[in-house]
Amino acid sequence: MSNLLYVFLGGGIGAGLRYLVSLMYSSTSGFPWATITVNLVGCFAIGVFWQIAGRTEWIQSLLIIGVLGGFTTFSSFGLDGYKLLQQGAFTQFASYVLISNIVGLFLVYLGTQLGSSIQ
Repeated sequence: MSNLLYVFLGGGIGAGLRYLVSLMYSSTSGFPWATITVNLVGCFAIGVFWQIAGRTEWIQSLLIIGVLGGFTTFSSFGLDGYKLLQQGAFTQFASYVLISNIVGLFLVYLGTQLGSSIQ
């Protein structure tokens, strides 16, 4: 149960940080700078956290699942892809990247269509 509390606490911190980054870019228009910033910072941070404390359960719950989960889930995507590459699972890596991106974008499209029909 204590791991759930770490995830909960970290998630709130990560979401707050995500909001602050969005405020930094609120005056820009066009390119999604806030999103790409949190995605890239999150990818770097998950690499650092994984190497330093990724095997310590409470720190993993707080920082990797909680803070970075609230900040950006793209970092988890990056870490999972990295692990597949480390294992030499190149076909699985390619499938993971393609499915996540292509099917993900298609599902966003389907979701917008459904959302439009509900209004």
